[in-house]
Amino acid sequence: MKLIDKLKDTLADRAAEAIASSLTVVLAWAAYQIAPAILPAIEDVVSKRFLLALLATSSALNVIFFVATWYSSKSDDLRLKYGVYWDKQKNPHCPSCKKPISGYASYQFHGKGYYCKPCNKVFPLTDAQGNTIEPAQVLSEL
Repeated sequence: MKLIDKLKDTLADRAAEAIASSLTVVLAWAAYQIAPAILPAIEDVVSKRFLLALLATSSALNVIFFVATWYSSKSDDLRLKYGVYWDKQKNPHCPSCKKPISGYASYQFHGKGYYCKPCNKVFPLTDAQGNTIEPAQVLSEL
């Protein structure tokens, strides 16, 4: 993915967040202005038992939403080692797009390493000095 595409995606995400935030502020302000007129009417018509059940349901749904959001945004626990990301099961992932890669081999035009189809690049395993190393060495150290 090119830098300009990443920038466009980031700006689009931030614009959506800004719109949602400003809409939330406007709705909260409107509710604050309208509440004194509506609350007495609601108290006369709706029982306190129903309002308590509504509050409990809303709280439970908020907790479920929070847990689902936290779980979905949790990092993949990938570690960058030898120029490639690794998961807990010692599977390699692309350092650019973080998608799983496989097939450490020698490729005709790109050289020896792991090939990532989405990125169309080969990523060799190298140590801190830039020397090429084999997957067997890496997997024994992970």
